[in-house]
Amino acid sequence: MTLKELINSISKKEWRFVILLCIVMILITGLPYVYAYLNAPAGYFYNGIHSLTPGDSLVYFSYINQVKAGNLVLRNYFTSENQAAGLLNFFWLIVGLFAKIFYLRANLAFHIFRLLVIPLFLGLIYIFTSYFFTEKNQRKISLIFLCFSSGIGAYFADLFDKLYPIDHVSIAIDYKWPIDLFVPDFNIFLTLYQSPHFILSLALMIAFFLLMLLAAENDNYKYSLGAGLVGFFWFNFHPFYFPYVFFIVFIYYLFLFFKTRKIKIIFYYLIALILSLPFVFYHYYKIKTDLVIGARASQNVLRSPGFLFVFLGFGFLFIFSVLAIIYLIKNKNLFKKNKYVFLFSWLVGGFLLIYSFIFYQIRFLQGLQIPMVFFTIIFFYNLLPHLKQKFAKTYKFLEANNFLLIIIFIILFGYSTVFNLARDLYYFKIGFVEFYLPNEFAQAVSWLKDNNVKNQVILSYEIDGNMIPSLANQRVYIAHWIETINYKEKRNKVFDFFADRYNESQVKDFLKTNNIGYVFFTDWEKKYGQLKPQAKDYLKLVFSQGQIDIYEVIN
Repeated sequence: MTLKELINSISKKEWRFVILLCIVMILITGLPYVYAYLNAPAGYFYNGIHSLTPGDSLVYFSYINQVKAGNLVLRNYFTSENQAAGLLNFFWLIVGLFAKIFYLRANLAFHIFRLLVIPLFLGLIYIFTSYFFTEKNQRKISLIFLCFSSGIGAYFADLFDKLYPIDHVSIAIDYKWPIDLFVPDFNIFLTLYQSPHFILSLALMIAFFLLMLLAAENDNYKYSLGAGLVGFFWFNFHPFYFPYVFFIVFIYYLFLFFKTRKIKIIFYYLIALILSLPFVFYHYYKIKTDLVIGARASQNVLRSPGFLFVFLGFGFLFIFSVLAIIYLIKNKNLFKKNKYVFLFSWLVGGFLLIYSFIFYQIRFLQGLQIPMVFFTIIFFYNLLPHLKQKFAKTYKFLEANNFLLIIIFIILFGYSTVFNLARDLYYFKIGFVEFYLPNEFAQAVSWLKDNNVKNQVILSYEIDGNMIPSLANQRVYIAHWIETINYKEKRNKVFDFFADRYNESQVKDFLKTNNIGYVFFTDWEKKYGQLKPQAKDYLKLVFSQGQIDIYEVIN
């Protein structure tokens, strides 16, 4: 089947279903943010983040602000070190230009762009689904599962909170939680809810796999050429997935080579590989030659949690996938259909990588939900005739009660999805402190933008340090644990500074050595420190509004 034939196999009625689901997903993943904005407490504004990896979103806002300011390469404003150059990132360049053209704030542009790419993604994944399923109901049910299914981790959230309380002191990044509660790109719903670059990354993964499947099936190098061009763009902003997709395709193509003995299979693989390499080399070069980029990469250690937490994160999708594979092996069908072999290669290759030697293993969870959903649908459709025959009355009862089927789906597959939404809505309702900033905060950052002409470093506690670069292009001493170089060492120094543990000579040396020009002083610094900046002769109050004070460092 060619790509054109595949697309033509989708009826207008199916496309109407996809469009309807696009509207539903835009509403479900957009309205919570609208509620957060409208529910801002008096004197506060919503900063655009939510409970899943909130610090990461602030980094993305910083990228958008940099492009709005006219920068074509991105720098890291979440650390104090000087940076001669930055990174070229096509994706954030596009989003930043979108924000600049339409005069949008970074967080608003981020979420509008996220909603705009949802239809693109759902259209593409429906084409991908249609490659594996010819029966239209199977395609539609698969898409529903892809959009809403998750694991069963939410059922155990309270238990793991008690067994493994978060240690805020040791700052050890070792989460003991099911992945469906804290990994935003592991399933499709959270991907659509979280970030536009996750959505596009997954869309490009699907496009890459589909083109490589069609290259082998149609014996046509043009598809592998297309896959290589996809990789060229994709690995510019998400190079993590280079080993992932090529390892999975390698397993599948190796099977095809031994099955067909066609040497062209290797040729197709090499075309895609060579075209995908330029930005892989670019990132490798930057890591080796740029101190800040290299140090950041060395801190970006994202180990996969234990198998129990991964299993709970996928829940019944994992169970039914295993049952489907056992069923296909038992009936000697698994290796007869190449499509089944690819899905099997994806699962096996993915699970090998999430526990491999690569230090960002958790990234390889992206996309693994897709073969699990397809295997689950295969299992159910092979099981249905037996259920219909053996439990005829129950089958007819369920078939006639769609609402009950929805409840069963939520219990087995959708509870964590509901949990994640409900958690955010609760935080928005109570005005959770990390999601809302006083209006004076924006005024203070704007003041810094206008007055910090020497681009000196701003010192604050970590929570304020994360917020400042998300609003303006200002360097901070400490912020995000990955972005801030030598994070642990700096964290201790910040605590010592605000606890007023330095003598005058030490504190002046600390401020001068790190090119700190301003101290950002809010309720956080007042609450958790003992420093009295008004009593220090090396600090001068230059901005005071509401809860926010800014002190300039005097030489």
